[in-house]
Amino acid sequence: MTDRAELVQNAAGRMVPAMVNGKPQIPYLGVAKYPPRGRKAAPPVRSSKDYPDNGDKRVPDLETALRKCGMRDGMVISNHHHLRDGDRVALMMLEAAGKIGVKDLLWFPSASFPSQKAAIELMQSGVIHHIEGSMNGPLGDYCTQGSMRGLGVLRSHGGRWQAIQDGEIHIDIAVIAAPTADAFGNADGIGGGSKLRQSIRLKHSEVIVSQQAGAQQATVEFRHRRIAHLAGHDGRAEQTDE
Repeated sequence: MTDRAELVQNAAGRMVPAMVNGKPQIPYLGVAKYPPRGRKAAPPVRSSKDYPDNGDKRVPDLETALRKCGMRDGMVISNHHHLRDGDRVALMMLEAAGKIGVKDLLWFPSASFPSQKAAIELMQSGVIHHIEGSMNGPLGDYCTQGSMRGLGVLRSHGGRWQAIQDGEIHIDIAVIAAPTADAFGNADGIGGGSKLRQSIRLKHSEVIVSQQAGAQQATVEFRHRRIAHLAGHDGRAEQTDE
């Protein structure tokens, strides 16, 4: 990152950027000096007509799921860090995005770790524009060196969810690992043996992806678009309209 930032002094006496990644910022004004306005972010209201009749929302793989979620340039993609440095799910998501060919994604993980070091290559190729969240290990070094095209934003634990609920960050697609999930997309962990799965949520879409025995399978829900239902492990798909 080579752009020079305009700095302003906040109430704590620190010089902070007035603009971050193209968005104007409000510097810290002091305790109780900045009353927030607006409403909290919320998911859409759904009904039974938004779901396939047979309750099966699966598609063949993660790349297909992301395409059906409408992945495009400049989106905000997110994941949770409960697997910490053992996580492979987030990198699968980022690499699938790279295969689709999208650019300038804002990656908004709750935290990132050395296991996701390969994301640096995706930043260098332009798939990821910058990271906002927590950056550890090689990704933290990459950010500290000013190598990202955007400005890295380090958020506290509470600051991450507050940025979402207050609408400062709007997540387009989020991926989370869950031990089990059913074909309808319920990642509640009560449906059988533990398998690594991913739940992807969009404004109008939800995807569950499982990876087992080298094969991927995804579950996707769409509100107003064509749905591909995976018929079985042989990969045959049945196309239906809602």
